[in-house]
Amino acid sequence: MSPVPAISRISSQMVGSLMLSNLRQTNASLFDLQRQISTGQKQSKPSDDPSNVSAILFLRDGLSAREQHEENLGQAIGVLNNVDQALGEVTSILIESQTIASSLVNASEAEREAQALVIDAQIKGLLDLANLQFNGVSLFGGNAGAPDGGRVFEEFLGGIRYAGSNANLLADTGSVENHAFTSNGVEAFGALSSRVKSQIDLDPDSSITAKLSDLNGVINQGIRRGPVNLTVDGTLVTVDLTDADTLGDVRDRINGAINAIDPTAGAIALGTTAFELTNNAGHTIVIADIGSSQTGVDLGINLSATLPGGATVFGGDLNRRLTLTTVLTDLGPAVDFTNGLTITQGEQTRTADFSSAGTIQDLVNEIDRLGLGLRLQINENADGLDLISEVSGLRLAVGENGGTTAADLGIRTYGLATDLADFRDGLGIEPITAQDDFQITVKNGINFSVDASGLGTVEELITAIETAATAAGLTLGVNFSVGLATTGNGLVFQDTTGGVGDFTITRVGKSLVADQLGILKEDGTAATFQSTDNATVRVENVFTHLTDLRDALLNNDTLGITLAGSSLDADTRASTQARASVGVRAQRVERQQERSQDLGLMEEIMLSDLQDADLTEVITRFQQLQTQLQVSLQVGAQNLQLSLLDFLR
Repeated sequence: MSPVPAISRISSQMVGSLMLSNLRQTNASLFDLQRQISTGQKQSKPSDDPSNVSAILFLRDGLSAREQHEENLGQAIGVLNNVDQALGEVTSILIESQTIASSLVNASEAEREAQALVIDAQIKGLLDLANLQFNGVSLFGGNAGAPDGGRVFEEFLGGIRYAGSNANLLADTGSVENHAFTSNGVEAFGALSSRVKSQIDLDPDSSITAKLSDLNGVINQGIRRGPVNLTVDGTLVTVDLTDADTLGDVRDRINGAINAIDPTAGAIALGTTAFELTNNAGHTIVIADIGSSQTGVDLGINLSATLPGGATVFGGDLNRRLTLTTVLTDLGPAVDFTNGLTITQGEQTRTADFSSAGTIQDLVNEIDRLGLGLRLQINENADGLDLISEVSGLRLAVGENGGTTAADLGIRTYGLATDLADFRDGLGIEPITAQDDFQITVKNGINFSVDASGLGTVEELITAIETAATAAGLTLGVNFSVGLATTGNGLVFQDTTGGVGDFTITRVGKSLVADQLGILKEDGTAATFQSTDNATVRVENVFTHLTDLRDALLNNDTLGITLAGSSLDADTRASTQARASVGVRAQRVERQQERSQDLGLMEEIMLSDLQDADLTEVITRFQQLQTQLQVSLQVGAQNLQLSLLDFLR
């Protein structure tokens, strides 16, 4: 007899619970689909799909940044287009000025005076172009912009001063490198002078307070900080210099490690420019890099002091850089800060007083205080000082004030190293071949001539004069001398022969070298004579040369008109080159904008794929779930209406 199968019975409560659970799930799915239909998005909260949400947030951040980048690109394109247009107008002004100069070489004085008014108007027009702005950005102010929203080029002390910088504004466009989108006044107009650059290495001493970040290091790679090994009489320890801040920190940590092993072994000290390691008699001290570390090499402390009787070994020059906080007493060469400088800018002469200065910043502040439109700054190599003139159309002279300050700092405009080719605004001197150029006659009747051919510097000129004077029988320093002026600039000639004749410096033949050097002296009454400073510095740019042309026209100066026209020709080429450079930048920015737009479109497509719902699929699924819900309700209604008798049957 086969077994009777077991009958499984489900209570009505369980049936109701299962039905309600299914209804809840269906309703939840319907609600989610309804949300997707109304919002158009797949997810409503991060927990819906964490990996997708993470990607969505990343893309949204990228698109937000790209929106800012494209706004920057649009601004950059607008600025560059305006710069290009302005430089085109600058070029047109310069070409017109050249035409005026060339057409008036043989014109009458009245015609020249009339055209001088035209040139003056062109200077004002050029000044307006140089001060143009676009959306509040100065086209030619560089990254400094216009001071207090004003003008970057302004009339100043009879010239035109540039208050901007020599570096351009950069736009963050999302590329690897930021894009320059302005044209500063230096590249567009040659707005700053560049001749007064010191050749003197001020070589500051390596004081214990000097920061490691201010050192070029022994091999000019900076200081790469890390640990070094120290061995004292065979005992090895590691000295960690990773967080050392100053040279004093390095010295103290190494000496602390030496003392911890044996205080009598020796010590490391800081000399003027390098470290010095000393071992006492009977001790050995060795400092070395660990593995591939370069700390010892950079600091010049890979040293070994091992002589039985004791010895001191010296590291390499630490090459400390100049900074604004460098203390003047740390400077290597002796500098006369007591007397200061005599500076002439145009018609203004003022004295720079450095007697109370303590740092390089104090020197900078004193030059700025003079109000002459000058900048004293640390040079690119951070080993000397440059004096920059911001004012076009004026002549600058930096001389002594009774001492040697200008020469010591290397910024004297008329010094021993000054090239004779820099005289007369770069025209130099023009010796006549195979003859002497000027003659000097002293009061006792002795005379001698000097051939300036082949002379390159002021020092060579002085030597040539002294050689000729000695050959003529004069004794240098006794009855004749020539040298640099101790106040201001120029050469000072002194005749102490005691004669009753004239002391003169005259031309030889047709040579104009005496005039060009500023030493022509036809009046012989005075025994001491200081020459004219013909080695002044000026900003060679469009404003200076247009001013030259205007003044030459007003003075009926034919040679001046010709020279100004020639200079304007060079300015036109420079302006064209600057415009070409701007064009290249504009093309780069436009290409970056196109790439950014393409990438943005791709990112939007990716974002849409991740977050946007497929409405066709969602609506179809919604309809399916509605049908499912309806059937579930009908079946549930039927099941819940069954009685106990229905169940027993």
